[in-house]
This record gives sequence, structure tokens and C-alpha cells, in this order.
Amino acid sequence: MLIAIASLQQPTFHSEFSWPRKPGQSMTDYVSQELSRRMQFVSDRLDTAAQAAQELYPDRTCLFFTLPEFFWNLPWDSVRNEEELLEFGWACMDRMPECMELLMSWARVETHGKIILLAGSCATLIKVGEGQGAYFDVVNYLLSVNNFNFRNDGLPELSMWPKRHVSGIDFGEHASSEDGYWFFKLSEDLTIKVKTLSSVAAEQNAAGSFNSAFSNTLIPGVTFSVNLCLDYTVVQAGERDQELEAIGSKIDFLIACGMSFQEGPIYPQSVQFAARNDGMGEGSCEFARVEAGAITQVLPAVTIEDTLYLISVELD
Repeated sequence: MLIAIASLQQPTFHSEFSWPRKPGQSMTDYVSQELSRRMQFVSDRLDTAAQAAQELYPDRTCLFFTLPEFFWNLPWDSVRNEEELLEFGWACMDRMPECMELLMSWARVETHGKIILLAGSCATLIKVGEGQGAYFDVVNYLLSVNNFNFRNDGLPELSMWPKRHVSGIDFGEHASSEDGYWFFKLSEDLTIKVKTLSSVAAEQNAAGSFNSAFSNTLIPGVTFSVNLCLDYTVVQAGERDQELEAIGSKIDFLIACGMSFQEGPIYPQSVQFAARNDGMGEGSCEFARVEAGAITQVLPAVTIEDTLYLISVELD
């Protein structure tokens, strides 16, 4: 079975894509502006990737399209206080599904073929408690959306895969730490306490139901998995199987910002290929063959544009 994978290279650690926040601009308006810019950027590159995939791999079953970790985030120093930090989180959670729906409405299966978008991540924070014992729980999540499975309301199915382990650089370089928590200084007047282990679990909004599992069997025979950065090396084998619709992944996607492919048997035995999209530095995209749980060969990709890469893989 022939599968195409396209990856968009984009630096994300310093939110390089973002425009500065305008004086007097509300956080909600700033989020809406920046997500709209990113959505149009992705739509343009998705069109290019789909056209190239059709020309190069007309017999493909589908096209996966990946973005790096933190792709949808804004500069943390644009947040002036705790109220704006919470406003940012709610604005992203409200607007992100709309962005995914619009992207798929513009990339119809009739013109683009079957597409599965693994849309990088957006890191947000939820406050837990008040006073001295208060802290923030991280919701750093990837949305997966496709253009061929739809809910009863006609909108595309959505799945959410959250990052479990919080890194000391997820909100800029951490200022300090204590057992189970990081302290991040987001701006001059805002330092926050963040739990190092997120409590958020996967979920999906599918046709006629809302499930507590990530949909990773969208196409029969193409079971896939996602690792968000630090989880790649820290989550133990089988630890999050209950959050997946199915185990037995054939393609593993590492969506990261500062995490390289690892040597040795790190993958389940079922995995045949691995793809990595990382937003650290200038950004980087890699593809590899996996055998017996370990990477055995880095695979060359076609450069469609300066920062857009395409490869095909044959699954057993």
C-alpha cells in the first residue's frame, strides 16, 4: 500500500512566524489574527503538496501532511498577565477546531485526494486551584483532521492527541524547578508554576459520538501513531495504548521542537516507518525506515519547495 507523507519545515521555538501584537489589541483578536495567518499559510502549502503527490504518486492511498510542535503558538512575552494567559488558552481552544474545519473544506477529496493533516501542536495552560497551592496544567495538543470522514453535522472528524510530559523549554527556558513542577517566566511581570506531567487524555469527535480515544485507523491497513517531543523518549511501551483506537502502528510521527530520532529499539515491533517534524532552530524534517523497533535507514525526500518535503512509503 503506497502512502505519501509531506512535511512543512517551520521554526517554532521562538514563534518565528508571528507578527508582533499591536498596541491595544485584545488577546482574543491577536489569537484570531495569527491563527488565520497560519491557516492560510498551511492551506497554500497543502495545495502544493497535494498537487505534487498527485503528479509523483498517483497510486497513493492517502497523503499525510505534518506540521511541527508549537506551530500554532504565539510569543509568550506577548502575554501581559494571568488573565491574558487564560484568555489565550480559551481563544485557541475555541478557534483551532474552526481552522481545521476550514482547511479541510478547502482541500476536498475530489481535488486533493485523501488527506490526513497532523497539525503540529498548540500549547495552552489551565489554572488549577487558587492561592499558594495554585499551578497550571498544560494542554499541549495535536489535532488530527481529514477530508474524507465526517460527523453527522457535516463537519470533518477531529481527534486530539495531547503531550503527557512537559519539557523545561516548552514555555521558553524554565527559570527554576521543584519536585514535579517547572517555573517559567513568560514576561516581565508573569512567572507561572507548571506541573511537569499533564493530566489531559486523548479524545475524538467522530460521526455520532464523542470518544476518549485518538482515531489512528482512518484508512484500513494504515494504523499510525504520534509522539509529541519529550513523550518520544519518556513514555513507556504500551503506557498510552488505551488512548488509541488501535495498536499495531505502522507509521510513527514525531512532532517536536528539540527532539532527534533516537538510536536503538525505541519503536513497537509493528512500526515500519518514522517521520519527524521538528521546530527547533530553522526547523527540520526527516523520514526513516524502521525494522525490529529501531531506525535502520534515513530516507531521502523530494524537496517540493525550500521548506516543503514529500516522500512515499510502501506499507506491508
